[in-house]
Amino acid sequence: MKIAIGGIEHESSNYSPVKTPLEAFYEHSRSSRTDELLQRSGDVNTIVDGFIKELRRQEIEIVPLIWCHAPSGGQPTRETHQAVKESLLAPLRASMPVDGVLLSLHGAYSAQGIDDADGDILREVRKVVGPSCPVIAVHDLHCNIGQTMVDNATALIVMDTYPHVDMAERGMEAARMMVRTVKGEIHPTLGWRPIPLFWAAERMITAEEPMSLAIQQLNELEKQSGVLTASLGLGYQWADVNCAGTSTLVVTDNDPAGAQEKADSLANWVWERKDLWQRQSLSPSRALALGKASGKYPIVLADQADNPGGGAPSDSTEILQLFIEQQLQDAAVLYIADPETVEIARQAGVGQVIDVKVGGKSHPLIGPPVTMKAEVVAQSDGHFVYDGPMFAGLEGNHGNSVLLRQDGVYVVVITLANQPIDLAFTRELGLDCAQLRYLCVKSTGHFRSGFSPIAGSIFNVDAAGLLPQDFTQIPFKRLGRNIYPMQPDTTFEI
Repeated sequence: MKIAIGGIEHESSNYSPVKTPLEAFYEHSRSSRTDELLQRSGDVNTIVDGFIKELRRQEIEIVPLIWCHAPSGGQPTRETHQAVKESLLAPLRASMPVDGVLLSLHGAYSAQGIDDADGDILREVRKVVGPSCPVIAVHDLHCNIGQTMVDNATALIVMDTYPHVDMAERGMEAARMMVRTVKGEIHPTLGWRPIPLFWAAERMITAEEPMSLAIQQLNELEKQSGVLTASLGLGYQWADVNCAGTSTLVVTDNDPAGAQEKADSLANWVWERKDLWQRQSLSPSRALALGKASGKYPIVLADQADNPGGGAPSDSTEILQLFIEQQLQDAAVLYIADPETVEIARQAGVGQVIDVKVGGKSHPLIGPPVTMKAEVVAQSDGHFVYDGPMFAGLEGNHGNSVLLRQDGVYVVVITLANQPIDLAFTRELGLDCAQLRYLCVKSTGHFRSGFSPIAGSIFNVDAAGLLPQDFTQIPFKRLGRNIYPMQPDTTFEI
């Protein structure tokens, strides 16, 4: 048995100013070229490592393709997409015949002029392997499922967790399904139902209600006879594409009608509770007041509209300015991406006091730079190893970075925009976040994998940024239908 594995991962926004050039797909630590893929240990929490671990456990021959991961950002050009796609297809063609293909595809990948780039990849893979070869893809929870994906995949599996601590687990599940399919033990059949619904990111946190209720529904559904797996795709809402939004997916064993019926039933359950998945806006100042009133420290403000994990530039300044104006003590902002400030601080050196304008350089909507007279406390080349449950063992790189302090406010300034996932990098800079009282993280949910154990209280806040949670602020043109809650009178009928 020969199973090909690989992937192309990108979360693409029409509204992000962050460019996605061709080289971005190949230079990330979550990328491996064809000759590197089988050198991976299989022990890191990624979908591809999950494929590798399970196939090795079952002593299945692995055919390496390529694994490309570019950080979330603006849509790549059509030419970039074609080049990346060809880097996956070329080794697949050269390795034919194969018995199956396992792919790690984000599910919210689009390119300029191509709304469903994941579907385009699946369609081209299908052309290479033919109609009878099983093709199974694993998607990020924040996926926009389109018709082309469904038409060309044997099965689609979506992560259950946010933060994504189950990436390897879902990869292993897909590999087990693949092996059973090739052996003829099962015949996966896929049901899918898109829902005209945008799901607020704060309501996606798996460990908390209401998302925990949705996960319970999936678990109960998967206990039913003939159901192989069930998933919710919660959507990536900052993409102006015609497949944006929530979807349900159910894979059954040789029962296409049952798969569709169960996907429809799950979709109705979600729609009947559509208000559960929404949230009220919360300003940073109000969140600080609520945190102080609770007395639960550290107070963590998640600056979700400037989350680089979703494609934002990570240099909005509203919360940094708020911390300074309130003269907070034992406070920190993680992280502001500002290469210019990093270079000034590095040239000055540790222990020096510098006059700098921090952040506010990428776009007019993210606020003006903050004028600081700050001490350079520490510096780093940005290389480290994650140690939290989401990315444990994965190498990270924030580029040249510095830790600055003005009075009681620290700010970590980095060169390459990344969201804080765990405490490894700040620890390397000598900053013990557990001893602080106020934290701002440029993240929506993934920071919880490392910061929840030390947090006293957590608030997702709506500061100035390019990825607002108030979806009515986004100038959509290509959705092609009404979507709740932007149009409150939206209806859903199957």
